[in-house]
Amino acid sequence: MTLASNPRYQALSAAREQIMTGATKRVPEAAMASQARALRLWNGKTLFVRNDPQLNLLFDLAVFDPVGGHSRALDRELRARQDPPGSEAAQIAAAAPEAAFTLFVVEEENPQGGVMARDLLRENRFTLWDGFLSRPELRGCAFAGRLMQLPEAAMTCIATCPITDEIMQVLQGFPPPQAPPPKFLPPLTPLEPAELAVLREAATAPGFAPKLFNAALDLGLFGERPDR
Repeated sequence: MTLASNPRYQALSAAREQIMTGATKRVPEAAMASQARALRLWNGKTLFVRNDPQLNLLFDLAVFDPVGGHSRALDRELRARQDPPGSEAAQIAAAAPEAAFTLFVVEEENPQGGVMARDLLRENRFTLWDGFLSRPELRGCAFAGRLMQLPEAAMTCIATCPITDEIMQVLQGFPPPQAPPPKFLPPLTPLEPAELAVLREAATAPGFAPKLFNAALDLGLFGERPDR
């Protein structure tokens, strides 16, 4: 069964969209400004973004893990909700607060729906339900994002960030390479055990997600930076 024909996935996806959209509407201007400064998407007075994917990076931080000492917009949204027990919305509301930021590689199709993926930080394989990431051309490609665990599969939250070999170099402490953004996202080169160890250590440091998002923005994976 494809995800497009899976009523359970469709119901969960709709509930996720409702809750995440609600949370983004509860982000105060001051909190949004702090996230924008952290990602250099602030022009001194207002947000400075070129497209919705860049904006979603800001919302990802503001909703789940805001910089600058702000509280999570997700918590405010969930306190205001009264979802029927056992409903898809209630299940998303229970899973979203525990969503973990990680890096993963999309692998083969899962016959039961979605795809199999491999978590680079936690060394496990899991079923991923995501309509976009299930596309065949993304097999072997890597992404970063927050994953929440539902009974059948993990699901993404607000933003997913493509990961390339160049981003991996930055995360391992090397200077940012001078490379044009790829026209099509390439598969990630398999990492050696020593490289994985460095990556996992880097992921434990404060500010890992903003650092990764900035690397992707600098490399043009979300289009041209507004300040260029």
